[in-house]
This record gives sequence, structure tokens and C-alpha cells, in this order.
Amino acid sequence: MKIRFNKKILLFVGVFVIGAGLGVGGMIAKEKFFPSADAKVVYVDKKSETIGPLIELKEFLVNLDGGGMVKTEIAIEGVNAKSEEKIKAKEIFLRDRIISVLSSKKISDVRSSQGRENMKTELVAKLNEVCKDEVKDVLFKSFMYSQ
Repeated sequence: MKIRFNKKILLFVGVFVIGAGLGVGGMIAKEKFFPSADAKVVYVDKKSETIGPLIELKEFLVNLDGGGMVKTEIAIEGVNAKSEEKIKAKEIFLRDRIISVLSSKKISDVRSSQGRENMKTELVAKLNEVCKDEVKDVLFKSFMYSQ
């Protein structure tokens, strides 16, 4: 009787392990062959992985719209080696655009990380107006604000 009881337990455990393995394997196969709607496919452009020349600008201390101030150090990334010369030649115009953008912001715009990302996007667009699409990115080396 004991031998038969042990065989039943062994059979039950074996069926359970096989069922669990098939369930997990099925879920993995489903995700591989039929990705969910939440899955995002990201294509990386090899050209965008290269880092362009970085031009560091002097510190900015700017009054914000509605009170408060921001103090930041900015580096501009050029699209290629030739863009460095063009950006440096127009540095005073670029500083003017940066000051204009920063001074138009409210304290609520600079508080959040999303606000700073939006500001970077706006800065790239404004700087490219001056430099004819020579600016790839704007990087904050430091960023402080106060009310």
C-alpha cells in the first residue's frame, strides 16, 4: 500500500511540474512571437550615437519671469567637427538666445525635470535658428534655481 501511495504522489508531482513548465514556456513563447501592445520597438540610428564637439559656455545667472532666478552652466553639442567653429563664432548671439529663453520661464517651468527637458528642446530650436542646424543638443552642467 505504501508503495502505491508514493507512486501516486510522484505521478501528481510530475504532472504538476510538467504543467507548470508548459505554462511558463507558453507565456515566454507568446511574448516572443506575439508581443503585447505595450511593448515598444526602438530603432537606434548609428549616426546619433556619435558625440559631437562640446562647447562650454560661461555661467548664466538669469531672473525668471514672475520672480526667482536660475543659475546654470551650459554646454552645447555640435553636430560635427566643423560645427564647433561656427558655434564659437556666434557665441555672443547664442548667449543672448539662451538668456531670452531662460528669462521667459517661470519658477514652475524650471522646477520639474520635464520642464527642464522642454527647456532644452526649446533651446536647441532657438540656437539652431542662429547656427543653421549646427546644434545637436544642449547639456546642463549645473542647474540651480531659487524663488
